[in-house]
Amino acid sequence: MPRRTKLGAARHHRLFRWIDPRFTHRWRAYVGQSILAALLLWVVLLAQTVLSNGAIVAAIASSVAIVFFVPHSVASSPVRIVGGHISAVLAAYLVVAVALLFPESISDATWFNDLLGAIAVGLVVLIMSVTNTEHAPAAGTALGLGIDGAPGEAVLFIITAAVLVAAARIVLGPRLQNLL
Repeated sequence: MPRRTKLGAARHHRLFRWIDPRFTHRWRAYVGQSILAALLLWVVLLAQTVLSNGAIVAAIASSVAIVFFVPHSVASSPVRIVGGHISAVLAAYLVVAVALLFPESISDATWFNDLLGAIAVGLVVLIMSVTNTEHAPAAGTALGLGIDGAPGEAVLFIITAAVLVAAARIVLGPRLQNLL
């Protein structure tokens, strides 16, 4: 077997520094939880057929990722998953209600819709902080709903998806490992 030179060892070290050293011993957990995350998101996405808002779908995907990355963290608690997304719905409805006060010439402007989305995110941060339901992916939910005007089918999708993700966390939580 050839001897590894110092240069070869340095290249080897640089190559593998991006790989979690625990992966070699816990690869089954890493691969298994990744597959479970994909399956859960697939089930959630099958449940929605009319939603095309990328921010909302990304927010739910982020919730799924948190549950399978760090299932034992505070951010993965079912109360925070559901509470955070419900807070986002509430923030979006408040923003949409205020938007109704403006004339159509303003409310149809792109800049105004972007402003509504930004205000919805700021408002959901406040609501989640006050209610102790902080769940970062819910900011994406607030953004998507704030820009889209919080259509009923999107709200139903969000709540259903949040409950499914929280239920998966409750059922699978004891078997999952923190991967961070």
